[in-house]
Amino acid sequence: MQFSDTSNYIGLIQDIDFLLFGDGTSFNDDYSLEDRTRNINLAQDEAVAELFKADPNFIWDDTTNTDFPIAKLDLTANQDHFTIPDKSLVVHRFRVKDSNGKWKTLTPKLRKELSDSELEETGSPDKYYKLDNAFFPVPIPDYSSTLGIEIEFQRGANYFESTDTTVEPGFASIFHSFLSVSAALRYALANGMSEKIKTLSSEKERIKTSIREHYEKRSPDERPKMRLKRKDVRSYGY
Repeated sequence: MQFSDTSNYIGLIQDIDFLLFGDGTSFNDDYSLEDRTRNINLAQDEAVAELFKADPNFIWDDTTNTDFPIAKLDLTANQDHFTIPDKSLVVHRFRVKDSNGKWKTLTPKLRKELSDSELEETGSPDKYYKLDNAFFPVPIPDYSSTLGIEIEFQRGANYFESTDTTVEPGFASIFHSFLSVSAALRYALANGMSEKIKTLSSEKERIKTSIREHYEKRSPDERPKMRLKRKDVRSYGY
């Protein structure tokens, strides 16, 4: 479902009008395009949160991106930390080139796990720790390497602009209506539309559940993981 379609009236913007006012062919100025755009983008953040949780093995990325979620930085001698790209929501892996130019995956550590001597040592990094939006290779590299740092990360959705038309959300098309339903719900909440709130809330939860169930099944080649079922031990012995 594209962002806006004023020819066939099947865009997200038009679906909001249909859900709230029963007519997707007429734009209701009471709900401005700017407000709709903001609320659709907020709904995208919600969708991304579900996508992240649903399948940690098959890493989701917005399909409208033209590159992979891997960044490369220069490794600089005697520099103790490097900035993680702002668009990174989750970092999955750090690799650095050693002094011979071979890639090495760093082992994650907590800073409190490292001794004073380890924090001050220089050499070829084999582990790292993170603080704020930076990561610290340990030992501190004593050599430089052009594009010698690789960061594998996960990023959020690409936001819409109010001027967009044919751009589509970057996840499975069968769930695009999650965005229009969510944006319609926010308008209903702001305007005390009690019946619409009830109906739209139910539909939003239905789609959210479907998103989670769909993306949880994206990795059939992964071995299933057994999970222990929680039970309240207070129920035993009575």
